[in-house]
Amino acid sequence: MKKRNIILLYLVVLTTTVVSLLYAGGSQEKKRAENSSVISDPLTITCGIPTAPPALPLLRMIETQALGEYVHFEYTLWTSPEQLVSMLQGKEGDMFAFPLTLAAKLYNKGIGLALTNVNTWGVTYFTTIDPDFKDWTDLKGKTIYIPLRSSPPDCLTQVFLQNAGVDLKKDIEIIYSTQAEIANLMAAGKIEYATQIEPQCTMSMMKNPEIRSVFSFTECWQELKQNDTDQPNAGWGVRTSFIEAHPELMAQFEAEYKKAVEWVVTNPAEAAQLAHEKLHMSAAVFEKGIPRMGIRYQTAQEAKDDCIALFTLLYSFDPKTIGGKIPDGGLYYDGQD
Repeated sequence: MKKRNIILLYLVVLTTTVVSLLYAGGSQEKKRAENSSVISDPLTITCGIPTAPPALPLLRMIETQALGEYVHFEYTLWTSPEQLVSMLQGKEGDMFAFPLTLAAKLYNKGIGLALTNVNTWGVTYFTTIDPDFKDWTDLKGKTIYIPLRSSPPDCLTQVFLQNAGVDLKKDIEIIYSTQAEIANLMAAGKIEYATQIEPQCTMSMMKNPEIRSVFSFTECWQELKQNDTDQPNAGWGVRTSFIEAHPELMAQFEAEYKKAVEWVVTNPAEAAQLAHEKLHMSAAVFEKGIPRMGIRYQTAQEAKDDCIALFTLLYSFDPKTIGGKIPDGGLYYDGQD
């Protein structure tokens, strides 16, 4: 009887061990499947990204190996539109995060690229340390600092000023600088008026409590358009040659990028830490700024009407801002290549 009980105990332990091993193996297999790629040979994807919201989802994808063990990313941080244009014209890189105005310009120049998604909306604010400032017309005779020449924040600042009756050639002076320099100058009280983008806007306000965010460009856009649509700002672009060479991988990339966007929004503390580690920016600033960054994923096809609305407005303001014409439907990736 005793011997029989020992045998039964042995069988129970053995069965439990086998089940545990099978479960563990299944879990590992499931994890591998979730992060598996549609390709089985090593591939390096090179990207150009800014120290701005569109970079965060990519960094998350790199951290989690979202496209599987065979796909690796290398990225270059660009700090000015001119640097990004040089990369694209020099055939450097496969994928890029860029302002929509730049996407239109490059597409109209015949550079083979497609907008695959729009991921940043609004994100821009007009700031001042002038306690008496109330309206765009108060800027007559003043100097305004603006980042990213020819980007939506630049072009829309001028559109809003002009719409308020400010003569852009006679009434104001515009000085262009980097986002970081503008934030630092504003924080130090050395400039009075600036268009700022998140998270630099939050950074300057955290350093100097006298800075006020007086206009949200989303609200200005909605007032101008007389509707409640969001203002598209930046998106993700991919060379058409890459899309044609890797159509299935592109579909997988978009699905994973969307998941990563949602992760950034729902995990601001972790996303901010990632920004600190990879972009060398303050985690506290990033975490506080994320709700104001306008991070939201839409496919290029879903965002097409909003993009056309932006391009149409800018074309009527100055055709050169988008490369001389409103881009045709070929700009918008449809997932069918």
